[in-house]
Amino acid sequence: MQLPENWDQWLFGTFFALFFFAFVFNIFRRGGFKAGLFNAKIQKTFGEVSATGPKFVSQVLRVHALERNGESLIGIEVVSKTVTSYHMLPIVLTEAQAGALGALLRQAGPRQ
Repeated sequence: MQLPENWDQWLFGTFFALFFFAFVFNIFRRGGFKAGLFNAKIQKTFGEVSATGPKFVSQVLRVHALERNGESLIGIEVVSKTVTSYHMLPIVLTEAQAGALGALLRQAGPRQ
């Protein structure tokens, strides 16, 4: 069997299509675009904290309760916005990891 001349383009296109359709399927399975990015259903949003950053940059951290395949998880959504860009970073933590992060934040917090 002989490979077609443009086999590399065909292979790239196939992988891209598989990735795209898997992502779209995940969006419908989890219940929305943001849930698809977390790869978990968003059960509840607890709130958000505005972060201080460079001028003309808006940064927000949101905390979500997530559920994936019966497992309770914690999601941190980091959003950075400027006049010309929008960036959202989903971070998924187990309850133990979230507890460790909380302990680190308390250690780094205000000293008396």
